[in-house]
Amino acid sequence: MSTVLAYLEDTYKFTDKAHVEYIANDERGYYCVLDRTVFYPQGGGQPSDIGSIEAKGVQLPITFVSFVDGDVRHYGDFSSVSLEKGEEVTLYVDEARRIQNAKAHTAGHLMYTIVESLDKNLIAVKGYHFPDGSYVEFQGSPSFENTETFIAEVNTKISAALKEVSSIEASLITPEELAARWSNIPSNLPPGKPLRVVTIGNLHPTPCGGTHLKSINELKSVVVIKVKRQKGNLKISYKFD
Repeated sequence: MSTVLAYLEDTYKFTDKAHVEYIANDERGYYCVLDRTVFYPQGGGQPSDIGSIEAKGVQLPITFVSFVDGDVRHYGDFSSVSLEKGEEVTLYVDEARRIQNAKAHTAGHLMYTIVESLDKNLIAVKGYHFPDGSYVEFQGSPSFENTETFIAEVNTKISAALKEVSSIEASLITPEELAARWSNIPSNLPPGKPLRVVTIGNLHPTPCGGTHLKSINELKSVVVIKVKRQKGNLKISYKFD
């Protein structure tokens, strides 16, 4: 079976009903697979959601979520209650963590689309959108000569973008549409997940399956803090609020 990824419908949907498919365990521990979920599984440079599953009136903490072969695995201690296939449960996502992760991901998208617009030689290939130590890696030889000047230019563009009233749109797309519209398709798009495109304001759209804010104006600031070469790529670190 494949878990329905309800978090794709709405970043701000923090609770939902679902039905148990099965309980199993692997090297990480015991996990529960449901027919649908609002929990984001770690991947695409974004940490997983955490929260709880309520079953038979008992709150079961969920400490990690992963995506494996089409199934979303919710890891936790399920020993206090017997979960049966088909049983309805209630899901609760930690709201503060979800929004913090969405901010980190949206901030990263904003930063790298502006970097690519300023330097056509750079192509974003990897993102680390964890709140602590966020960065994006780029392939290509940068055309700028002075790093500090480039950082200042990027930050000026970001600051201007944050002052605009810009919505963030997300829409599903077929593999054929993706191939027809993008020459630079990310190599790390996970198999088995629906394809989705995220567009920030009038910046160019990007394939992404992560959680994002509704509006760029939910970010107070996004600042590039460091640029350095790493394993042949250009690593640009940023912070956000």
